[in-house]
Amino acid sequence: MNQKKSVEKFFGRHAEDYARSPSHAHGADLAALLNALKPGRTEVALDAAAGTGFTAVALSKLVGHVTGIDLTDEMLTQARTLALNEGATNVRFEVGDALKMDYDNSSFDIVTTRRAAHHFADVPKFLMEAKRVLRPEGRLGVVDMSPPEGGEDFSNKIERLRDSSHVEAFTPSAWKSMVSRAGLRLTSVEVIDEPLTFESWLYPVKPRGREAKSIRLAWDSAPGRVKRLLKASFDGGTVRGWTKSRIVLVASKTP
Repeated sequence: MNQKKSVEKFFGRHAEDYARSPSHAHGADLAALLNALKPGRTEVALDAAAGTGFTAVALSKLVGHVTGIDLTDEMLTQARTLALNEGATNVRFEVGDALKMDYDNSSFDIVTTRRAAHHFADVPKFLMEAKRVLRPEGRLGVVDMSPPEGGEDFSNKIERLRDSSHVEAFTPSAWKSMVSRAGLRLTSVEVIDEPLTFESWLYPVKPRGREAKSIRLAWDSAPGRVKRLLKASFDGGTVRGWTKSRIVLVASKTP
């Protein structure tokens, strides 16, 4: 199964679950992203891999217009329902690919993607596409899981055990390097740590399914250094939770 189909399958199955997720709706990373972007009332924004629409709808309250794109019809259905319930008339959701955006050069003042880039088959390609559709001095805002240096291999391993559409989550230093190579100027970086229980990290995957069993086994054999890096807690040798880190970065397109 190719990457797009894998994403559509997982998120099509769990769209309603993500629409009910308090973390996606109100996570501290959303407020941090909007604060770092400093959106303007007349600006036009694009939210790539918009999911159930939380970021796009939040942006719509601060800018002139938002377009949200996603690969998965079921996620877009939830996003449109959210916009209707919030009275957000200046946001439009449509099927679209973050790696091949169907928009002209210099179309947007702001491009965002939140909690999605670890599903992208080619993050550098996304960064170049974002740069292309941004207007001069436009801003790119990214939020994504970002494991600490030395913890990335294990973090990516358990993420793939949870969700096979996961590709790779990058460390903060890797993100900074990719943004620089894309020719974007980094203006703001913040890492937000969120302690999670095993069950809240696993959501919306069932806590007693085969995925959960495989992940618990992975934790059983995790190196002590990784356990310390991820601040894992255990009860009787069974993992109870750990800390998930997310990067919030903003970069600008030079004139």
